[in-house]
Amino acid sequence: MADLPAGRVPAADPYLAADGSLVTELVRPELGGPRNVSVARAVVEPGQSTHRHYHTDSDEVYYILSGEGVVTVGEKAEAVAAGDCLFIPAGQVHAARCESESPLSILCLCSPPYTHARTVRVDSVSCAP
Repeated sequence: MADLPAGRVPAADPYLAADGSLVTELVRPELGGPRNVSVARAVVEPGQSTHRHYHTDSDEVYYILSGEGVVTVGEKAEAVAAGDCLFIPAGQVHAARCESESPLSILCLCSPPYTHARTVRVDSVSCAP
C-alpha cells in the first residue's frame, strides 16, 4: 500500500449504526486516513441508549465530547460527562445511555478500524444498567 499523504480527511455521511447511535465516520482507511485506526463521532439522543454490542477484534476508546450519560462495559456501569475517557477491549460487551437534556456525543477510536462485519449486537434490549 502506498504511503498516505498527511492532511485533512473528509468526513463521511452520517448513518444509523447497528448499536442504534447516529455515527459520522471521521477517519478511516477508505477515506484516505491511517490504515490502523478509525475515528467516528457517535450521537445518542436524550433518553435513548445504544444496543449492547461488541467488536470481535477492535479495541475501542470512548472520549465523551458533550452530554451526560452512563456507559456500561461488561457488568460495570459508569456515569460519564464531557472530558471522560474509557477503554473498551475487543470482545467486551458495551452500551451507552444518554441521561442529559442534550445529546450524548462520543468520539470513538477503534484499532484495528471499525467494520460492521466484526461488530456483534448482543440483543435488541437497550442498555439499562
